[in-house]
Amino acid sequence: MKKYRIVDFLRGWSIFSIVMVHLCTKYVDGIWDKALAFGGGGVHVFILCSGFGLYLSYLMKPLGYGDFLKRRFGKVWVPYTIAVLLWGLWYLVSKGFFPLREVASHLLLYKMFSLELDTSLCYPYWFISAIVQFYLFWPLIVKVFRIKWGGRILFVVSLIWSTIVGLLGMEDQRPWSSFFLQYLWEFGLGMWIAERCVKDDRRDRMLMDVSTYKWWWLLLGAAGGMGLSALMAWNGGVLKLYNDIPSLIGYLSVALLIYKVHVKVVNRFFEWANSFSYELYLVHSLVYVVVAYLFAAILPVPVLLTVKFAAAYLIAYGFKVLLQKCKLSK
Repeated sequence: MKKYRIVDFLRGWSIFSIVMVHLCTKYVDGIWDKALAFGGGGVHVFILCSGFGLYLSYLMKPLGYGDFLKRRFGKVWVPYTIAVLLWGLWYLVSKGFFPLREVASHLLLYKMFSLELDTSLCYPYWFISAIVQFYLFWPLIVKVFRIKWGGRILFVVSLIWSTIVGLLGMEDQRPWSSFFLQYLWEFGLGMWIAERCVKDDRRDRMLMDVSTYKWWWLLLGAAGGMGLSALMAWNGGVLKLYNDIPSLIGYLSVALLIYKVHVKVVNRFFEWANSFSYELYLVHSLVYVVVAYLFAAILPVPVLLTVKFAAAYLIAYGFKVLLQKCKLSK
């Protein structure tokens, strides 16, 4: 399957911004806290890239539903299980008890149905629930996408779901506001891009060639998307449910601007980081907690943040290597 370096960059940049948000959020407040939250838009790019990668793979070599689940859960659930068990051990060491109920809800994946358990142990793990839901509904998503106007139908379904969540007043409850239907439109957008790439005519090749993008396109997308996203987020309430669209536009435009500047060492770093982005997502919060527990009392904040950040990347990379050595990851 053809490899697209821009997709690797986007995933690597996205995980970087996410771990930076989680690194710094405890140390800023006010307007800086709101500005920092923009980095969380990396989740939307992750989902878009997931839709792109899964559908591109499907178009190249379709798999039966059983084989698809076996492959995806093998790549996702095994590392996730190890990370969850490490969280359980950390609770045992630091707090004197093993959170069996919470650990079981993660390992058996039923946490996604519980308001209490979905963000237990590690708040960012809500994202795992959404990804698993996409896998479970994959055949239906493909079926809808392949009918006439299928991509538009996915978009409308997302809007309807957001509206329902808002009417029920559940916009601050992760099992509702982060159910996969909330992100279905951007997942479908990734599928549409993959479909265009397979057709591979001149316009479709330009779609993946950032050098052909006008600077003013990206600057306008960044300013407009970030501005509208901030306005909707700061007003809070149900507007946050519709915030994903400008957030993706603004965040993606900023990422493409960075890529288009073409500082080789920067682009290569994020492309490399993509190779263990999932492992980094799984372990970075635990690394932050452990490093803070060990060194917060003796290190100044700038040094502590640097140690946390470097340790998260090093341990995530080591985790990836270990999984490959044990043949637990492909």
